Amino acid sequence: MEPGEEITEILDECMKLLDDNLAVLTDIEYSLDYEKEDIVVDKMTKDELIDMVHDVADSSRIKKAEASFVRRFFESTYF
Repeated sequence: MEPGEEITEILDECMKLLDDNLAVLTDIEYSLDYEKEDIVVDKMTKDELIDMVHDVADSSRIKKAEASFVRRFFESTYF
C-alpha cells in the first residue's frame, strides 16, 4: 500500500466517524430539546395534530440537511 492510499483510508475512516457521531449528537440534542417541550395534551383537534406532524417532518428534513451540509463541507475541505 502506498503512503497516499493509507492517508486517504485514514481520512475516509475519520469522515465516517464524524458523520456517525454527528448524527448521534444531533439526535441527542433534538431529544433534549423535545423533552423540555413535552406537555401532555388531552384533547387535540385534527388540525393541531396535522400541524404537529408537519413540524416533525420539517424538523427531520432540516436535521438531514444539516448533516449533509457538514459532510459535504468536510469532504470539500479535505479532498
